[in-house]
Amino acid sequence: MNIFVNDELKNVSTGSSLRSLLVELGMVEFNGWAIAVNSEVVPVDEIDDLTLSDNDQIMLVQATQGG
Repeated sequence: MNIFVNDELKNVSTGSSLRSLLVELGMVEFNGWAIAVNSEVVPVDEIDDLTLSDNDQIMLVQATQGG
């Protein structure tokens, strides 16, 4: 099925979890990251329970420090 990660098309297996997608992307630590699916922020404790659907829009935003 097709999903979008930061507006880039990605093909994943049907029934994939958000956790499996993040691991595939190399993310194992979520401190400093905001993760949203279809414009809804996903709390860290819900990442394992969320199953992705066709055409989901996933936004990954990393906090940065600046001066």
